[in-house]
Amino acid sequence: KAVVSTQSGHYGRDTNYILSEKREPMSNVLNLVAPSFIGVSYLTQALEMKKVLGVFGAKFTLPDNFEENEDTFLELLPQLIIQFPLYFTKVESDSVIESAFFSLISMIQLLSQVDQIEQTSKDLSVAIIKDTSPRTALKSKLLGHQFNCYQPSLPSTYTLLLNVLKLIKETGTMRYVNLDINQISEWLEKWKCDVQEQRDIFRLLHEALSAINQGEKAIQALVHLLKLYAENEGVDAKSDAHICVISHIAHPNLFVMDHLLDLHPIRALDGQLSHELLQIFVSGDLNDYIEFYTHNRDFVEKLAVTHEESLCKMRLLTLSSLAQDCTEIEFHQLTDKLNLLLEDVEPFIIEAIASGLIKGKINEPEEKVLISSTINRTFKEAQWNMIKCKLELWSNNLTTIQDALKKGHYAMPIGGG
Repeated sequence: KAVVSTQSGHYGRDTNYILSEKREPMSNVLNLVAPSFIGVSYLTQALEMKKVLGVFGAKFTLPDNFEENEDTFLELLPQLIIQFPLYFTKVESDSVIESAFFSLISMIQLLSQVDQIEQTSKDLSVAIIKDTSPRTALKSKLLGHQFNCYQPSLPSTYTLLLNVLKLIKETGTMRYVNLDINQISEWLEKWKCDVQEQRDIFRLLHEALSAINQGEKAIQALVHLLKLYAENEGVDAKSDAHICVISHIAHPNLFVMDHLLDLHPIRALDGQLSHELLQIFVSGDLNDYIEFYTHNRDFVEKLAVTHEESLCKMRLLTLSSLAQDCTEIEFHQLTDKLNLLLEDVEPFIIEAIASGLIKGKINEPEEKVLISSTINRTFKEAQWNMIKCKLELWSNNLTTIQDALKKGHYAMPIGGG
C-alpha cells in the first residue's frame, strides 16, 4: 500500500487516481496539512472507516461489487461524513475519535476542486454541530482544529466559524481558536457576507465571548452588531440595544458611552427607561442617577448591574466632569457633590486614579486633589476645538524653537513646552 507522508504533503503512487491535474494547489486551501495516522491509501482508509461505522450501525448505499477507484471514493466520502457523529456515542476514547476526524480531513483535502473541498468541509462541520451527544468539549476541539486547517480566505470558512462559535457558547470554553474581532471583520469582508450573515456572526460572537467571560470583547462584538442596522431597521434590534446599554453600564472599566447614542438600535430605545439611563451615564451626574433610581427602583433592581455598582460608577463619572474644567478640587467639594464622608474621599480618589479616569495626585495637608488630566465623557465639537487649539500652540512653539535655534539663542516657548 502507498505510504502517506504528512510532513511533505506528498502521497504515494497508488493514490494518484484520487488527485486531479486541475486541482488547486493545497497551499491555496489549507493552512497546514492535517495529521493522518494511517500509512495507507485514502481509499483504504475510507473503506476501513466504512467497516467501523458499519459495526456502529451505519448504513451505506455502496454496491457490493464496487471497484476500488476514484468514483468509489467520491461516493463513499459524503456518506462517511454524514455517519461520522456515531463515533461520539460509540467510542469512549477522544484520541480515537480525533484520529478518525483527521483522517476524514485528509481525505477531504484530496478532492479535485476547491468548491468540492469547501462544501464537504461544511458538511462535516454541520454534521458535528447537529449531533446531540454530550461530547461538546471534544466537538468544540475538533471544529476548532478544522477551522484552523483551512485558509480563512475561503468563503466556506464562514460556516466553520459559525459552528465553532455555537460550541464555544454552549461549552463556555475556548482553547483552539483566536477570536479577534478586527480579524473576523476582515474575513467577513473577504467572504462577501451579506448583512444578515454578518449579524449572525457578531451576535454569536457576543454570546460566545460572554460565555467565556471576555466581557469587554463581547461588548465590542455587540457594538459591531448594532452598527449593521440602518435607520429604518433599528427597531428590529431593540433587545440587543438594551443589552448593549446595560453591558456598558455594568462593565467597571468602560466610562465613555456617548458613541452609543449614534447607533440606530439605541435611538430606537428613545422614550424607554434604558435610553434615559444611558443618557445619565453619558452626560449626567450622581444626583441625576439618584433621582432616576428613586422614580424607577423596580426597573433598576431587575438589571444585570446592582444599584451599588451604578452608584460607584456614577461617582467616578461625576468626578471626571468636575475635573474637566479645573486643576484642583477641594475635598469638601467632593463630599458635597459625590455624597461621600470625608474619610472616604482619599480612597475614592485613589480608585479614580487607578481606573485611569483621571490623572493627578492628592495634596493631603491642604485636603485637595490636583488634576493633571481627565477623560472626556463626551467628545463633540468643543473637544475637537480644544485639540485644535493645543495642536496650534504646539506648532507655534516648534516654530519659535526653530527660529531661536537659527538665531543662535533659545527662547522659552509659550505655555512652557
